[in-house]
Amino acid sequence: MVHLDRLAHWARVLRIPAHTLWFRLPPAPGDTPVPADAVEVGPHLIRALRSADRQVGGKNLYSAVLAHLVTFSRPTGRPPAMPPQVLMATTVLHEMAGWMAHDSGDSTTSRRHFLDALALAVDSRDALLVAQVHGSLSHLACHGGNAEAAISHASDGLGAVAQEEAGALIRARLLVLQARGLAAAGLTADCHASLQRAESAFAEAAPAPTEWLSPFDRTSFDIESARCLLRLGDVTAALRILNGNVTERPGGRVRSQALARMLLATALVGQARIEEACDLTHQTVELTHGLGSAVVLDQLRHLALLLRSHAVRCPDVPQLLDRLRDAIRERRWVALPLPTK
Repeated sequence: MVHLDRLAHWARVLRIPAHTLWFRLPPAPGDTPVPADAVEVGPHLIRALRSADRQVGGKNLYSAVLAHLVTFSRPTGRPPAMPPQVLMATTVLHEMAGWMAHDSGDSTTSRRHFLDALALAVDSRDALLVAQVHGSLSHLACHGGNAEAAISHASDGLGAVAQEEAGALIRARLLVLQARGLAAAGLTADCHASLQRAESAFAEAAPAPTEWLSPFDRTSFDIESARCLLRLGDVTAALRILNGNVTERPGGRVRSQALARMLLATALVGQARIEEACDLTHQTVELTHGLGSAVVLDQLRHLALLLRSHAVRCPDVPQLLDRLRDAIRERRWVALPLPTK
């Protein structure tokens, strides 16, 4: 996935039939361009990109997604000339590119992709996909400190799926995102009410009804809930949630396990359990070696700031701070600008 250009090269050299590949071969020099309505991007490609993203981070994969999007230049005018399959694929690829740009620390590019995805989702008339993109915009707004926009996008998404019988899972995600915005706005009672509604929706939710929707499992739900509780200062409740979500073997969930560990470490610092926080932070540094995620890098910087005041009282902290400084220096490549084409 990181070196998609090499895969394409060897597929051509070995004359592997294009229909057997999980990725799309870009046009070779001299090829006749393939029209968008002849291109099929199956859910298997979306699954592969999502799986790779969780393991290696958005910085390492943004170029690969951008390469797929080059084929799908949106025609001007309405109604859109894209066939339904291509329209849905382009929507999902734009949203995925938005998340990868966000994970790379580029909120401007991320927002542009999300807005493109929203326009395409509206044209697709898929209410669940419209709601999902509103959720992505809500997350981005909350991450940028705009609580009002975070709440507004979550509410718009909830309105889009108000009449959808298959929308319980996306409602749960939107409600917990709404709770994050409410927590950021200091509306404690409203935040707890939204979290309770989110829990009820999640309890009744079936798996995502379509491959185009992003997976949203218990770990993802709990991480979002813990963020709300930490923002409200309820460290004990956040710890109770996070303790059950940190596993010894992260498998393919490298980034989410890293985020869970760092949230747990933050909560432990809040309870002055510094040695445990140091152990978790060491695990995170080890786990995320090579991960192209500015979000994870920012959280490591945040932990370094939290731990610095405990350097005198806890002998484990100075060594950890040295390791964090070296890790942050080694990962400066994550902050390099994203490619534009």
